[in-house]
Amino acid sequence: MSNIQQYLLDQLEIRRENGLLRSLQHVDHFIDFCSNDYLGLAKNQDLNQLIIKDFENFLAQNNGQIPINGASGSRLISGNNSLIEKFENDCAQMHQAEAALLFGSGFEANLGLLSSISQEDHVVFCDQLLHASIIDGIRLGKGKKVIFKHNDCKELALELAKYPNQTKWVVVESIYSMDGDQAPLQQIVELKQNYDFELIIDEAHSGGVYGHKGAGLVQELGLVDQVFARVITFGKAWGNAGAVVLGSQALREYLINFARSFIYSTAPSPAHVSALITSMHFIQQQDELREKLQKNIAFFQKHCSHPHWGKSQSAIQSFIVPGNQEVRRIAKIAQEKSFGLKPIVYPTVPKGEERIRITLSALTQEQDMLDLIQLLESNI
Repeated sequence: MSNIQQYLLDQLEIRRENGLLRSLQHVDHFIDFCSNDYLGLAKNQDLNQLIIKDFENFLAQNNGQIPINGASGSRLISGNNSLIEKFENDCAQMHQAEAALLFGSGFEANLGLLSSISQEDHVVFCDQLLHASIIDGIRLGKGKKVIFKHNDCKELALELAKYPNQTKWVVVESIYSMDGDQAPLQQIVELKQNYDFELIIDEAHSGGVYGHKGAGLVQELGLVDQVFARVITFGKAWGNAGAVVLGSQALREYLINFARSFIYSTAPSPAHVSALITSMHFIQQQDELREKLQKNIAFFQKHCSHPHWGKSQSAIQSFIVPGNQEVRRIAKIAQEKSFGLKPIVYPTVPKGEERIRITLSALTQEQDMLDLIQLLESNI
């Protein structure tokens, strides 16, 4: 066995001994409490039939002008086409943005945006609970990174004041993926009056769920004009995949020229883009599903009585179970009862804040929620 192979096995064994070894597991037969399919659109048969019908119409009208099985290259080489540009234009209009640029995933979008936008004399202020894709993008950028306490505007103001003459970026998420809490967006925007900075917001967990026709929390709060860039992902409430960066036309052109995750990635396939167009029009009509999701969130919170529950008002709920081994034990009990949920362990979350992460959707059944709450609270 080579030294490299032995190194790989040794690292895996260390993870196994520390209770940190990850593995793939399908959840097809479980009651869904772990996916980010907040509106149930990934399972929606009406949407599925529309996607098939619209793509068939595209094929019939295409006449060989656009490749049908794959994009055939990056956008800058051979992968750009009128279908992608239509989606970007319509998506920008939906979100009240000047322009949009499509990426293959939310990770690619955050990586491309944040790695290319900050320069050597810039300072990037980061909420301490930002997603890994944002952190990696900032690491690859040239600016100095300053971390402030989660949702702490007072600390953010103190840090901003230390850099009066430098270009400053503030990066937050509208809804945070682990705690499910909202960023104090209005308060952060108010800080712009005293500190000159640009604001970037990841709307991964609010796109499709909040705002007029699902345009996100920034749009719902009327803050679109105060935000330099938004990232909307399609693998969650949209029930699909991919992401866009929303912003000015200048930002779009800048990313086309400097975002390496865009420049050097094969473009999304025509089938994918066609499905996104269909999903975009479909999701704008789903106010009933958005209302049902909010009712399910209220129902769930009403019946949570144990102090270990988090305080989220979103579809993301947390049951805190300190210790990697203990949280895995309780998760296994729930999984054996056919509940599809996962333990979130250190170092993904801080020590002592390990938790069962639960996501609700518009399709979640009340009895399933009651059964899960009772099971978790009785086994802690």
